[in-house]
Amino acid sequence: MYVHTHGCRLNAAESRTFIETLEAAGYEVAQVMDRSIDVAIVNSCAVTQEAESKCKQTIRQIVRTQPHVALVITGCLAEKNPSELLGLHDRILILGNSEKHRIFEHIDRLDLRKKFTEISRYPIVKSDFEFPCLLHRPYRQRYNLKIQEGCNFFCSYCIIPTLRGRARSRDFKNLIEDAEIHVRQGVREIVLTGTNIGVYRNSGKKLSDVIATLNEIPELQRIRLSSIEFKTIDDAILTQMADPKHKLVKYLHLPIQSGSDRILRAMRRHYTLAEAEDYVESVAKAIPNIGLGTDLIVGFPGESDEDFECSIHLIQETAFQYVHVFSYARREGTAANLLEGQFVTRNEIDRRSKVLRDLSWKKRCQFFEQQIGKTELVLFEDRKKSAFPGFTENYIKVLVLNAPRDLSNQIGKVRLIQNCGTFIRGELIEESMKITP
Repeated sequence: MYVHTHGCRLNAAESRTFIETLEAAGYEVAQVMDRSIDVAIVNSCAVTQEAESKCKQTIRQIVRTQPHVALVITGCLAEKNPSELLGLHDRILILGNSEKHRIFEHIDRLDLRKKFTEISRYPIVKSDFEFPCLLHRPYRQRYNLKIQEGCNFFCSYCIIPTLRGRARSRDFKNLIEDAEIHVRQGVREIVLTGTNIGVYRNSGKKLSDVIATLNEIPELQRIRLSSIEFKTIDDAILTQMADPKHKLVKYLHLPIQSGSDRILRAMRRHYTLAEAEDYVESVAKAIPNIGLGTDLIVGFPGESDEDFECSIHLIQETAFQYVHVFSYARREGTAANLLEGQFVTRNEIDRRSKVLRDLSWKKRCQFFEQQIGKTELVLFEDRKKSAFPGFTENYIKVLVLNAPRDLSNQIGKVRLIQNCGTFIRGELIEESMKITP
């Protein structure tokens, strides 16, 4: 078997569970696609038109190069328009998001010797859930821990509530058990992942309670939040992040989406620009050297030159260090798709996107320059050629060249010595190494 993942950290977390479930059942899951594969699983994304196109390209490539395989498509593309996918192959199973947790049962019943075209898709029930806590293959370094799924915000540009359903949370004991299992096997950093993690609620627990409990796992070194809406962050989380002894790292990715109040209202974002700016600046002041990033959508229907200038101003004048820039594309089933006659031209969207990406690069370089000479803790990943890459707590990528030994999955102090654009070159402070098994 082979699993190909598109999209977000949440998809990555789900694919990891697919692999663990299948391997525990005795299936062999390959690292690469080749002629030995009999089943290919595509965990898809449909949050944007571009993401959808990339998924379809992957599916067509698999069918073209490995026509003998049985193809299982799950994730958001399987939810959006499943009947359209059936014609792509003569051995294809479409699993909606309500059925993906039963992927082993569905694959186990397939007769791979015969042709089949089937859709298994049912309404997504709004109820809290459990996820398998398995570990067939050792896992190291960083683990995406799924704690929540779905969203109730219904932003006018977003199709995710339709594809992933309403907000629901993972059973508290179940997710803590999952974390403990993976930490015992070598995971050093837990990344809390979901569609809208700030709304987590289960058994009287909220997100800050999840963080507090994870903080008590002895071998765990770091806890990191994936993208989170700033309106959902309670004061307890900021207190945890500001505590130098706490494992919650100093990093927030806050998707603001626009710097224009008019566009924010049209997006149904439920906050003003002033509220967003005030929050970012208060966090930067309360937690020095925190890593701060955001998302901005360019070319939302009706976005004028003045609206776009407001987005530029947001990045220029706040503590954000980088921007993920998304070009608006029409999505059937969203409110924004009905705004006839207000669409920004593709050339203008491309121009504005480049302006913001250039600004993001400039802000990132400025932030990197401010780090030179500092000493930071780095969690190292596996060797890449002659260097060991890793990340600081505030999510700066660091490379250490010509290390004296294997640094994989170790945390050590590194002196940041050279800004190399996409990363900072570091110098290992040898006596600081925390050797981990």
